[in-house]
Amino acid sequence: MWHSAKKVLFCILVVFATSGPAYANSKHNFYVLTLSILSYSKWENVSTPTLCVIDNASITSTFQSYIQQLSYNYRVQTVNAKDFSKSHCQAVYFSTTPPQQQQNLIQNYPYRSLLSLSINNPECEVGSIFCLYNQNNYTTFKVNLDALSHSKVHIDPRVLLLAKNAE
Repeated sequence: MWHSAKKVLFCILVVFATSGPAYANSKHNFYVLTLSILSYSKWENVSTPTLCVIDNASITSTFQSYIQQLSYNYRVQTVNAKDFSKSHCQAVYFSTTPPQQQQNLIQNYPYRSLLSLSINNPECEVGSIFCLYNQNNYTTFKVNLDALSHSKVHIDPRVLLLAKNAE
């Protein structure tokens, strides 16, 4: 039941974000879009994925509120960049980390089943798999296919098509 509700929420969000003006605060759209993308991602042998937010406790707190409000089954925690390689995350969220540092952190992470998202990577050529951004008051995302090919996370192909259609 919740799985289908999450799919409907994701579809509504994408239609709203790509077809008309976004009236909500754009930062809120980043949170909801991130959680929606996570809902279309699958990891082997993981029932409750952990989202690690790099160096930003206030974003972690906001994610916790959205996770509770939208009834997602995720854990979220703040992780210092220097301690990231010792953490156990299925997804990582970069808010202020430069793209090249994102790339270095991801490459040095000991597990390949890592989904990476960033709001600080406009070109989306290195670093994170998903790069979220605002354009003309729309919240949307790009996909770094090279980064995706190195990850062992299964992403529903419909999400990838949405990114292609958004550009």
